[in-house]
This record gives sequence, structure tokens and C-alpha cells, in this order.
Amino acid sequence: MQEFDELKHIWQQSIPEKPAPKMPDLAKASAQTKKKLQNEQRNGAVCLLLTAAFIAALAIWGGFDFEHWYTYAAMALVCLICLSQAFIMLSTYLKVKRINDTAAPRKHLAEWEAYYTFRQRQLKWNKPLYFVLLNLAMGLYLIEVLDGASATFLLVFGTIYVGWMIFAYLIMGKRLLKRERNRIESVIAELHNLSKQLSE
Repeated sequence: MQEFDELKHIWQQSIPEKPAPKMPDLAKASAQTKKKLQNEQRNGAVCLLLTAAFIAALAIWGGFDFEHWYTYAAMALVCLICLSQAFIMLSTYLKVKRINDTAAPRKHLAEWEAYYTFRQRQLKWNKPLYFVLLNLAMGLYLIEVLDGASATFLLVFGTIYVGWMIFAYLIMGKRLLKRERNRIESVIAELHNLSKQLSE
């Protein structure tokens, strides 16, 4: 009987223990995604601020001597749109920056999900509003600038401008937003998996 107990004890020791859930290195992936999102928002905001300053400088010291007030109003409107968009991008930058990479997985997941929801809501109104207002301002500006241009020039210019706007909004813009969305969804999916493993 004693031999049987010894054999039983040896056999039980030889059974491998159930491995603990493997915890992927999400901190690094999350930090990389966070850094890329921050860089995009910060760099975009800086470019818009520089654009607003450049257009303001042209309006004041450019020596264009436009005849109509609404041409200067259009330039001021473009500056205002750029500054507003820069403020939105800086706010988004700060929101991403507040995501705590060292938080517990469930809290970290909640922070990324909150940001994802915020960003989707923001894009629903911000992207089309920015596009419409910017083009209205450009249209107002071009009334005087293109006054007296030939029909051929107007047709060529209009085709190029509209084509570029459609490409920028429908193709390039959607591609950039899809890349951003994929990055966030990837981090969220990994955090979901980790939270699930920890709850088992």
C-alpha cells in the first residue's frame, strides 16, 4: 500500500500544471500606438497654426490690394478655420496623452474604449464641417481672384480643385482615418483578450 501511495505521489508530480495565461506585452504596443496618434495630432496642429500665420501675413503685408472686403474676409475665415481645427487637434492630443499605459488592464481598456468612442463622435461632425467651411471660404476668396479669367482657365482650375478636394476627402482622408481606427481597435482587441484571460 505504501508503494502504491509513493507511485501515486510521483505520478501526480509528473502531471504538468495548467499554464498561467500568457500576458502579451501590451504596454509597448499601447505606448507605440499612443505615440503615433499623438504625433499625428500634434504635427497636424502645428501645420495648421503655421498655415494660419502665413495666410494672415499675406493678407496684411502681401500687398494684394483687393477691391472687395469679402476677399479679406475669406482669408480671415480660412485663418479662423485653421486655428479652430488646430485647437481641436491639440485637445485630441491631450486626450490621447492622458491614457495611462501603466494602468491595470481593465482600466487601461476602459480608457482606450472611451477615447475610441470620443474620436468616432468627433469625426462625425468635425470632418464634414471642416471640409464644408474651408471650401466655402476658398470659394469666397476665389470670386475676386479669378474674376476676369477665361472660361478655359476656370474649367481647368475648377476641375483640378474639385478633383483634389474629392481625393483628399474621400480617398486620402478615409485611408488615414482607417489606419488610425485599425491601430486603436488592435490595442482594444488585445486588451479584451488579456482581460478575458485574467478573469478565467
